[in-house]
Formats: sequence, C-alpha cells, structure tokens
Amino acid sequence: MVRRVQGEPPLQQIASDPLRRPLGLGRRASVGHAARAAILTLAPILLVGTLAWPMLFTHAGFNEDWIHHLWFVWNQSLALRDNHEPTFFINYTHSVFYPEYAFYGATLYVIVGSLSLALGDAPTVAYVVAYLLGFAISYGGWYWMARMAGLRGWWAHVPGVIFITSAYYLTLVYARGDLPEFTGVSTIPLLIASALSVLRARRLRGWPALALAGSAVVFFGSHSLTILWGCTSMALVSLAVVVYIPAARRLLTRRGVLRVASLVIPAALVSAWFLLPAIVYQSHTDISNKYPFWRLVAKSTSYLVSAENLFAISRVSAVSPASEFVLSLPILAMAWALISILVCWRARLWGMWAKALLVFVGVGFVVTIVMTHTGIILALPRPYAMIQYTYRLESYIMLATSGAVLAGLAALRKGTRRVQAWTWVLAPILIVAIVGAIQQTDAYPRYGGNREVAVESSTRVPPREISLTDYTDAHLPTLADPNGRPAEVNFSAASVHDNRASTVVHLQPGQLVYSDIAAGPEIVHVTGAKIVGRDPEDNDVLEIAPGNGAPASRGASGKARAKSAHTETISLSTASTLPLVLGRVLSLAGLALLIGVFGALAARRLFASTDERGVRAR
Repeated sequence: MVRRVQGEPPLQQIASDPLRRPLGLGRRASVGHAARAAILTLAPILLVGTLAWPMLFTHAGFNEDWIHHLWFVWNQSLALRDNHEPTFFINYTHSVFYPEYAFYGATLYVIVGSLSLALGDAPTVAYVVAYLLGFAISYGGWYWMARMAGLRGWWAHVPGVIFITSAYYLTLVYARGDLPEFTGVSTIPLLIASALSVLRARRLRGWPALALAGSAVVFFGSHSLTILWGCTSMALVSLAVVVYIPAARRLLTRRGVLRVASLVIPAALVSAWFLLPAIVYQSHTDISNKYPFWRLVAKSTSYLVSAENLFAISRVSAVSPASEFVLSLPILAMAWALISILVCWRARLWGMWAKALLVFVGVGFVVTIVMTHTGIILALPRPYAMIQYTYRLESYIMLATSGAVLAGLAALRKGTRRVQAWTWVLAPILIVAIVGAIQQTDAYPRYGGNREVAVESSTRVPPREISLTDYTDAHLPTLADPNGRPAEVNFSAASVHDNRASTVVHLQPGQLVYSDIAAGPEIVHVTGAKIVGRDPEDNDVLEIAPGNGAPASRGASGKARAKSAHTETISLSTASTLPLVLGRVLSLAGLALLIGVFGALAARRLFASTDERGVRAR
C-alpha cells in the first residue's frame, strides 16, 4: 500500500487531471519526471538565448536608439566611477550639464552603469545583460503567476512564451532599441506576481519581498510613459477584478495590503531623486513644449496600427516587406482565449478564473480599440496623450493576452477530460509563435553600426552626432545678437568634475554671452553670471554678473582691454532647488525604509533559527 502524504491529492484525482504531473511510483517514473523537469528548465533558457543571439554573438548596434541608450549607460557609468554618485548631466563635445537623467530613466541607467563598473568598465556587456534580464524577469513573472494559479508542467510556461515571443516585444529590442521602455514592460509581470505572493502570504517572506521591492525599484526607475500607462492599467484591471470577482476580494486583507504598500512605496521613492524634478519641471522642457508636434506624429504614424499590420500571422510588416518594425498581434493566442470563453460557458465553468478570463479578454479588446483610434488617445489628459506613438499600447495588449491565456488554462483545468483537451491546442500555437519569433530575430536590423564605437570615443561624441535638446529649458527666451554672434563662454567636458566646473572670463558686467550649458536655472546653479535665455542652438545665454572682480590684465597682444572689463569666475554646480533637494531626501528615505524592512526580516529569521537550535539542544 502506498501511503499518501497529508495534503497531497489522491491518485484518482491526479489521474483525472492531465495538468497535474505526479512524481510517479518507482524508479522509471522518477527518471521520467527528472527528465521532464530538466527539459522544462532548459527550454526557457534555450529560448531566451535564441531570441537574444544577435546581441550575444554579433557586434551590431541594430538601430540608432539602441546605440543611443548604450551611450547613456556609458555616460552614467563614467559619472559613477569619477564622482561616486549618480548625476543628472551628460557632458560632451556640444554641451555640458545637459539634464538627460533629470527627466528620463535615471535609476535604470544607474543600475546598469553600476553593473558596468562591477564587470570592470564593460558598458556593452552590462547593456546586453540588462536586455537578457528583461527577458528573464518577464518570463519568470508569468511562470510564477501560472504556478500560483495551479498550473504545472508545460502549461505553466505558456503565458511567458507567448509574451516574450510577441512581435512588438522583439521590436522593442531590435527595431526600436528602447531599453527603458523594454525594461519597464518586462518588469510588470514580476511586479504583479510578487505583489500577489506577498498579498496572499500569512506573513512577509524574504524572497517574495525581495522580488517585489526589486521589481518596483526597476519599474519606477525606467520609462516615464510606461510608469504612467502601466500604473493606470494595473489599477484599472485590479479594480475590475475586485468588483467582478468576489473570490478575489477575499485576498484583500488589511495586513496583506499593508505588506505590499510597505515595499512598493519605498521602492518607488528610491527614484524620487529624478522623478520629482521630472514631474515639477517637465512642462519647461523642449520635448513637452512640442506637444502639438507630437499630436501630429501620433496621427501621422497611426497607419502602423492598421488591421493589415496587426492581424497577421506573418512577422513581415505589411508597410514594407524589408522592414524589421513588426507589430503583428499574437492573434492565435487571442483567438484561443476567445474560444475558451465559449468552452467555459458550455462546460459551466464560471469560477474565479473563468471570470478573470473575461476581464483580460475585455481589457485586450478595449486597449486594441484605443490603440487603433488616435482620437481617443488625444482626447485623454495631456500626460497620456504625450504617448507620441500609439503602437506603444501594444505592450498592454500583450500583457492582457498572456493574462487571458493563463486564466483560461486555470479555468479549464477544473473541467472534464474533454474540456481539458482544448488546452493542447496551445501546443501548435506556441510552435507558430516560437518559429515566428526566431524568424523575426534572424531578420534583425543591420544598419546600426558597431556598438563598440559608441563607448570608445575620447571626444564623447553622441552616437547620432547631433546635439541633445529634448530636455533644454523651453521657457527661456531665444536671444540672438542682432550685430552678430556675441562672445562665448565654454566649458569642456573634461573640465567637469564632481558635477562642478568653472572658468575665468574677462568680460563687461551685464554683457550677454553664449555658452555651452544645456540645463535651465532650476537644474544647474551658475555663479558669476545668470542664465537669461538660450541661443539658436538651444544652449544657454548668460548675463555676466555686476563686476566686483579686479580689472582685467593685458592680453597676449599687449593691448589694454576695455576699462569696464573685469575678471570674473563663472562656476557651475547642481542647483539646490526644492524639488531636487526633496527628491534626494525622499530617495534616501525610501532606501532607509527598504533596508529597515529587510533588516527586520533578517533579524526575524536569525531569531527563529536560534530558537530552533535551542529547542533541539534541550
């Protein structure tokens, strides 16, 4: 007689449920189970490696933005190495104190830049590792949620496979090269999975807490539009689930919600050092003041989300057969989810997971309608309408589709054998998705140049060899000298140390001069002059301060300078405005709170192990 362990399902139940994989009786069953476990462990690694092979085995840069974000990682790593703290600024040949990291993905760049230093000043390696981690955490998040839903075997891998093989997910990597957006989208599944684990647990446990805190830090430190749309989407879906599914409401205990909040809120505060200035000063930036232009861009690119591009199995763009910009939806998985609703209805499976299936299918349908109707997006409040490209919403259709497949599998596993047989239809769907993803990866863009060039230039030239202007201060008036270009005050990139720079000038008090400073007065503090405008190239125009210095000495030519000229030292440093100072304080507070939470967890575990040893000794 075989003794059944308490809590283990009876053999009859296991035999009637093909989604359950028993450990087996006897040596042959144990070997078979070990082989299946090894295959299911190695298959995701092999899949991620296959989808990432151009990054791993070539030196390609894929596209301009892929190289550009690599350059941003490299610049932040240099600042961390030299100053031992993050910076808001990029200093290069065209401008100094350009506030890139005050408005965009700063915490993510700090994390990847720190990884670069840990690997021995290897920015390209750290950059590729960041993409690999994006694949891994998105897949792992879906697998974690599937296991919590009761799925086992290959069924637990289905939502993750559908997600990482989706056309737009790979387009984010190779055709768009947008690391912050890719990372933000990739983090959402792990963020949800870890939050559910912490919410359901009786008490806070170490690994789920670490996963929730870590994913929240990365998510809130990545991509501003993804933070906005992602938080809104998660909040609305959570509300729909709680309202429509009574069983889900029972998960919302006060202690569970407080546990989640005690990790998510401090993790979000970690990025306050750049998020708070970005929120306060975003309306001053050049990119924000181009809002009418971005509305026009959203309308002019709406053809990319036409039916022939979205509802196609082929990974070749209908717009241009040679294009690597692929937006086709996972329509086979979406069709499976839709038909699963009918299967559940015929089988009278109207439990929690069947209702969740309806919610996710409905969310996917609504987002598809919104994405394909630009007028709806442009009617939203301005922060949402600043999306620039409507196809960015496809990420949330991908999330809804994988969620619908997960819910459908969890609902169908409670049906009869005939009902459960419908889950096997996903096998050929996965094969089509994987083959299409491999074909799309193999057709990676080959015009991006060599990635190593971007991080070897001693002159710090940006990859596209253009000036950076998105985050210059558009509220400053443009000032041009009617009598010709005025005098210039320039600071070389090499002269900037510890976010400080200075130079000595011999100019008249009150004189207007052009400079190569690219930040507004809210971000950079100037002594010896003040920022009064910007020049036609979007750098700052300075007004020399009233002279208290000594009269200027004779020049090299021996001719005396104008009597009114004075020697003035112009110094630059990070501004101390309230949003910048408060942002740093909040970030430090967030870090301190996280350290306190994990310190308490470590102490609890230490005391528990000590008590256990004491009991054993007695």
